Amino acid sequence: MPVKPSAAKPSLTLKALLCCAALLIAHPLWAANEGLKVGDQSGLTQALLHAAGEDEGITYSLSWHPFLAGTTMLEALSAGAIDVGVVGNAPPVFAQAGGYDVRIVGVASGAQNNNALLVPEGSTVRQVADLKGQRVAVAKGSSGHYLLLAALQRAGLTPRDVNIAYVSPVDAQNAFASGKLDGWAVWYPFVGQATSRGARVLVDGSGWPETGLNFTVAGLQTLNDPQRAAHLGDLLGRFARAQAWATAHPQAWAEVFAQTTRLSVALVQEMLAHQDLRYVPIEKAVIDSQQHLADMFAAERLIPRPLQVEQIFDDRFNRLLPNPQ
Repeated sequence: MPVKPSAAKPSLTLKALLCCAALLIAHPLWAANEGLKVGDQSGLTQALLHAAGEDEGITYSLSWHPFLAGTTMLEALSAGAIDVGVVGNAPPVFAQAGGYDVRIVGVASGAQNNNALLVPEGSTVRQVADLKGQRVAVAKGSSGHYLLLAALQRAGLTPRDVNIAYVSPVDAQNAFASGKLDGWAVWYPFVGQATSRGARVLVDGSGWPETGLNFTVAGLQTLNDPQRAAHLGDLLGRFARAQAWATAHPQAWAEVFAQTTRLSVALVQEMLAHQDLRYVPIEKAVIDSQQHLADMFAAERLIPRPLQVEQIFDDRFNRLLPNPQ
């Protein structure tokens, strides 16, 4: 006759099923921690890493997440939605002012002409002072925002002397192309796309050294996780070596840059000819430059209080940067 199962059998089976379920639930989280989620603007960071061959031999996974501007990328970093990304000089100031859980872990210097103040084709504006009373677009808290403020200040104007419209690069691009704007402060590749259609550069960031800084920024959640922090240090070294390759091979990088952004190779070559972008250590000169930028935003009351920007820098990865040639 059949043997009835003991009362202990279902309990053991239930425990086994619960253990398996727990493992299945936990595994995606464990797997996610094995890799890094990387924020990218215009796909250029991923393209650079691949072009330089620095995406080879990585022992952890990378997933890429597109963003239109550094401000939204920093929001994602603070929330833990991504681990790391590269932004311009201004977004970290607004992130710090907003109490975001992010830190600057890497610095690239030498891209002063990456931002520009543009006027449309046929514009009668010949100098920044001519923008008085005109409508100028910029993404609030962006590197283009700082260039606009600095250019106005040098021209003897204040932000109240122009009609500033805070809009995203994509919305500004459409408005600028349709003739609804008298000026637009933005960065590449948007600068190149506009000038290829007839826009003119009124000024670029060449007159302000601090505009040439790009920052690799990480979330505190990532930095506080030993495994992901180790992966981040490796990735930062790869970013630095990839940028050194691009600077040493401008023609090859121009072709990749152009293909990624759909700009002409000639236009990209012109941009790169005025750059010498390299990763540099986080040190006093970098922090002082960023402090100057934060002080300007505070003076214009664009952030609620003055900041001590050194609090947002984390130099633990300085030693992993390649030696300058």
